[in-house]
Amino acid sequence: MRIAIMAAALLVAAVGVVVTAVFLCLALYAYLLTMLAAPLAALASALIVFVLSIVVIFLGGALGSLLAARARRRRAQRGGRASFISAEIGRLLGENAQSFVSEKPMLSLIIALAGGFAIGANPRLRSFLQTILNS
Repeated sequence: MRIAIMAAALLVAAVGVVVTAVFLCLALYAYLLTMLAAPLAALASALIVFVLSIVVIFLGGALGSLLAARARRRRAQRGGRASFISAEIGRLLGENAQSFVSEKPMLSLIIALAGGFAIGANPRLRSFLQTILNS
């Protein structure tokens, strides 16, 4: 329900922004109409809106790359060695699991079926695993 309310609020806000932009464009056109002929006023207002759109896109891209660079620096400061260790542990576990599955496929299938049944039948185990995956 909360997601539906937030989606509706976002939709109303988006419509409001679009309507505001339309009225601002009309006001710009009306202002330029006092100085220029109608076709030239329309062309000038379209050009101004286009240039402003390009500036907003450029600033958004610059801000996005700045935030991404900051996040990369924080990750590098926080976990340079830790990420290497976790990648190595993951690689070793993956190699062990792959060799076990290739040597004993029937036992692997039985273990996978039993694990799936346990997760499906036990809501506490399911919520515990979901908590681990979400964190």
